[in-house]
Amino acid sequence: MQSKVAASTLLCLSLLLMASCGGSSSSGSSGTGGVTPGGGLNTPSIVTVSAGQTTSGTNIAVPSPASSPAPNAENLGVGNSATNTEVQVTQGSTNSVLLFGPGLSGNMTVSITGPGDVSVSNVQGITATDGTPGISFTAAVSSSAALGGRTVLLQNTSNDITAYSGGLEVIP
Repeated sequence: MQSKVAASTLLCLSLLLMASCGGSSSSGSSGTGGVTPGGGLNTPSIVTVSAGQTTSGTNIAVPSPASSPAPNAENLGVGNSATNTEVQVTQGSTNSVLLFGPGLSGNMTVSITGPGDVSVSNVQGITATDGTPGISFTAAVSSSAALGGRTVLLQNTSNDITAYSGGLEVIP
């Protein structure tokens, strides 16, 4: 399960990076501000990366986070407490989800991976009893939600993203 989630997360990140590449150059000599295409985008391709192995022929650039501290979802929970393990939510339930870690705030956009059968609302910033910043939101799970793990994605206003991979597991 973890390898599937890791592979899909890596694929999404790779596609995001490839989609942001490209460019153009301008020719200022004519004074008209014309733009000459700079080659356009390359056709996306899947890159398989395995632990301890080298992947060649592909340049993968991962920029440094724009915010400090960088957001990092470390603990997740349902109800009143959070730990560093997944939590289970049942089909047809509404849950108060908590995430804690450096750089988290109520200004973040929250999304849940999967077929769109878990909706998010009421996003707000919170603070743990030890002072760790966090975020809480309501997760409504459809009564016909597909069973299995979901990754919680958080994106701040600087477009930094943190993911709690497989953090929510939908059960019957």
